[in-house]
Amino acid sequence: MGVPRKPPEPPSQEATEFLERAMEQYGKATYNFAYRLTGNEADARDLTQEAFIRVYRAWRSFQPGTSFLSWIYRIVTNLHRDELRRQKGRFQEEIPEDNAPQEYGGSKPLAVDPVEDYMAEQLGGPLAKALSLLSTDQRQVIVLADIEEYSYQEIAEIMGCSIGTVRSRLHRARALLRRLVIREQQQAQS
Repeated sequence: MGVPRKPPEPPSQEATEFLERAMEQYGKATYNFAYRLTGNEADARDLTQEAFIRVYRAWRSFQPGTSFLSWIYRIVTNLHRDELRRQKGRFQEEIPEDNAPQEYGGSKPLAVDPVEDYMAEQLGGPLAKALSLLSTDQRQVIVLADIEEYSYQEIAEIMGCSIGTVRSRLHRARALLRRLVIREQQQAQS
């Protein structure tokens, strides 16, 4: 005979208010970060929703005075890694190694995405395309360092690695990004 389970506690007003403020202030940034990791709108929405569910459940563990954005980016990063691990056996293509570029499996998706359009407009076609070809970890470290402008310490906390690993990944990702941008520019000119 099983032990009877305690019914879940009703949501507290304080937890609900914390979540509402967090979603209002950081929802868009969280979605954009999730989109940059996943590369598609549906997965980014799911990842963002799951991240805010985690925030709601663990809202008391947030340390006031620290960066909420760093905290939720860490949650998004961990959720994304967990999902990649779960799906690894289901992918027909292998997940790229840390320094291997990602390619679309044929052509670009047909769906129009406002974030991608903005990136292409702001960053230019070759840079946006090259950024999309990076692996998830490479794209993440570039986004956090060069777009979001986090410090190496903050990036290390978000990604769950050492500062040395951040420096190494960032160096390799920038070098690969430069090569990919040059390749994309050459292809655009021919």
